[in-house]
Parts: sequence; structure tokens; C-alpha cells
Amino acid sequence: MKPETANSSAPDQVREAELGFAANRKTPKTDGPIDMDTRLSTDEKTRVMLSVRRSSRKLDKRWDVDPDTQDQLLAEHTWLTDESASHSRRDQLTGGWTIYAPSRDQRPNEYAPAPSMPPVALGNGQIQVGCPFCAGSEQQTPEAVWTGRLGDLTAVPTDQGADRFARPAVSVCYGEQPGWDVRVVPNKFPAITAIDPNLASLAETSTDQLFPSAPVVGGHEVIIESSGHAENMASFDPALVYLTLVAYRERIRHWASVDGIRYISVFKNCGPEAGASLHHSHSQLIATSLLPQAARVTLARCETHRARTGSSLGCDLLRAECEQKSRLIDRTDSFVAYSPFASRFPGMIRVTSMGHQSHFENFDDATLDRLASLLTRVIYWVDQAFPGKAYNYLLHTCPPAASQPEAFQWWLDIFPRINKAAGFEWSSDCMINSMLPEVAAANYRRIARKDDPRRVLAFG
Repeated sequence: MKPETANSSAPDQVREAELGFAANRKTPKTDGPIDMDTRLSTDEKTRVMLSVRRSSRKLDKRWDVDPDTQDQLLAEHTWLTDESASHSRRDQLTGGWTIYAPSRDQRPNEYAPAPSMPPVALGNGQIQVGCPFCAGSEQQTPEAVWTGRLGDLTAVPTDQGADRFARPAVSVCYGEQPGWDVRVVPNKFPAITAIDPNLASLAETSTDQLFPSAPVVGGHEVIIESSGHAENMASFDPALVYLTLVAYRERIRHWASVDGIRYISVFKNCGPEAGASLHHSHSQLIATSLLPQAARVTLARCETHRARTGSSLGCDLLRAECEQKSRLIDRTDSFVAYSPFASRFPGMIRVTSMGHQSHFENFDDATLDRLASLLTRVIYWVDQAFPGKAYNYLLHTCPPAASQPEAFQWWLDIFPRINKAAGFEWSSDCMINSMLPEVAAANYRRIARKDDPRRVLAFG
């Protein structure tokens, strides 16, 4: 540092360095061109974006920025200055995107220490006083976008091997209806900003090469799986699971038709270790303008496999699992449950269809009815094998962004939360699983055999 600038202010030093850098750009040294990445450190746009203070929503005045440039940049990146808006940022080292959702921290957490309220009878079920998801508390949530009500069992023609010979009639309403059994509402504390036609066109990354960001728009919904208070689907009648799957199908169809939506995730967190904040059994749907890196990689691998072999990677894997048999747990004519060869988590079960199906939302009522019977048993097995443990399940359907949907095969993963990710897992993104899938499958078959020996595969 020059003696005359040793005591100067930081802005003056920065300004001097920038002027010197600009002079060097005009007369580059002979040892090579100026590094373009280094040049970004003096780029006007980068300095403006980095000087945004979220608390005041105004630009930091320590930089001498042209007002016209400032207004233009803020107009292009309003998600960076709006504390209520969600946005994503990309890590250039890993290529992965992170969604920032400031409002999520405001959601209530019933698992925090607090005095419990006794249940009281209401109608045909039990409700929990103060629970926003129980029947009678509809005013505590946003207005429903979908409700379903179960009716009487109806005899229906079934194909050979169907799991149930009757399914309940269902009354569906795209809004509120009395006597509901499953209710879908917008999340009061969404992870992403509600989609808007004007915002959807902005869902592109910024032009900044080191700090790319983009708004994340879409929808975040809660699927309330029962009007009565219940914490675990293991106690549900298959009819209620069936109606929940119908809700998934209808809401996925809705969001897949919305312009700008590229990815749809349906998931369930049961228990605090699994990420749940409310006791009442529920699952969630997030539809986003962002296609996550993991989904992008999966689609690319599926498309490459189909181009090379002419068949779906998911179907080929399932055929191989059925041939080896050691990881299969249960199978019907329509669906199969097994522990995948490379399970990321202990006790993980994967459910998929025996026939090729890329989109879960294309299943008809009869097929969802059969799936509900199997999923009910799968949840029961997990609850019996790992009593009291939290669990997640994740439904993977072909993303709307897929260019070759026939290369994809839908699946649902369910796994108890036994181990916690530690240093190696976080640093490497490589999970350590202490339970072989062959051992997990054998344990599940043993539990399933006790439950109903007629339904369990004979091997193992």
C-alpha cells in the first residue's frame, strides 16, 4: 500500500484499486490476458447486488452507483430485496441450487415443549383442541383448494389379482365442502413464492457468473390426510390412504398444467426427526419453477439409458430385482415393494408399478385403490420394524420439465429416520448405510408374513 493511502478510508482504497485495475485493462501486461473471473470483482452490477441490505431493502450508499443503473438492476432482481420472496442461488463448485425461504421459520412447531391439550369428541372422530388441521378448525388455515369425502363402498369390476374388490365412492370439490375426509390447503408458510404470470417469466438465472440467482415461484400445499386427529398413517384404513393418493393425483395434474412449473415434489414428514412441525398426519406438495440438480441428473441418466438400450432404466432395474429376489418384500400383479440394491438409508422400501408408468398422475381410480392397499401395508411394516421412529416418504413422478418422459419410471421411497447424517455424508454427499438392503428386506418379509402369510413372497 502506498504511504499516502495508508490512512485513507476503505471506499477510497477500493476506488483507487478499481482505477488501477481499469488502467491495467487498457494496457494489459505482456504475461497474458486479464482473468475474466477477476474482472467480475469490479463489475458494476456485482457491486450493486452485493451491497443490498435486506433489512432496509435499500442499496448501501457506500458505493457510488449511477442511479439509473441502480434502478435497472433492482428491477431485474426484485427477489433479492423482497424479504418475503423466495429465491434460489447456485453453488458454482457443486452445481447445486439452494432455495432461500425466509418465511418458513415463522411456522409453528408443536414438537417444541408445551403443555398438551386433551382430545375431545367431535362428530365421528377425535379432534385435538387447537389443532389447525382437525375438522372444525378450517378457519385457521387458508381456504381449501381441494377436498374429498369418502362415501359407501362400491362394487367395481377388478382385474385378476386386485387387492380389493370394492373401493369407496368419493365426493370431490375444488374448494371447501362439509364432512371432508382429506383436505388440501395452501401452506401458510410456503417455501417458495406463489406463482404469478409476471414472475414466471423472470425464473431465469442472473447474468452474474460467480453468484447466479433466480426467483423461485410455484405452489406449496398441505394435504391434510384425515379430518380426525391422527399422527401416523399406520393406523389409517386403506380407504383413507386411497383418498390421499387421489388428492396427490389431482393436485399433481393441476400443477403440471401450470406454465412455468418444471418440477413437482410430493413428500411426507412423520415425526420431528423427519422434519414435521405439526402432529396431525399430513403430507405436502411443492411445485417449482426450479428443476433441482438431483432431478436433472436423474433425468439425464434415464434418457441416456433409453437412448442406448431402448428401455426405461427404472424398468430394467426392477426386472433385475425381481430376478434376484433377495431384496423383494411383496408383489402384486400391479405393484412391487422392495429394498433397493443401493439404498441410501437403513430400512428403505421402494414402491413402484410392475408395468411401465412415467407419471403417477396418470393412474386411474382402480389402480390407486390397489396402490393404497400396498402402501398401507408398507407403512405398517416400517412402523412395526422401527416402532416409534419418524419416517419420510417421497413420491417421484416425471417432472414437467422432462424432454423424454417415457425414459422415466415413477417410484415412491419410504424410510425410517434411524441414522443422522454426519461429517462425511455432508462433505461428500455420499451416505453411509449400516443396514444391508437384503437384511432389511428379510426383516420386512418376516413382519409381513406374521401380518398375512398368504400375501408374502415364498422365498427368503
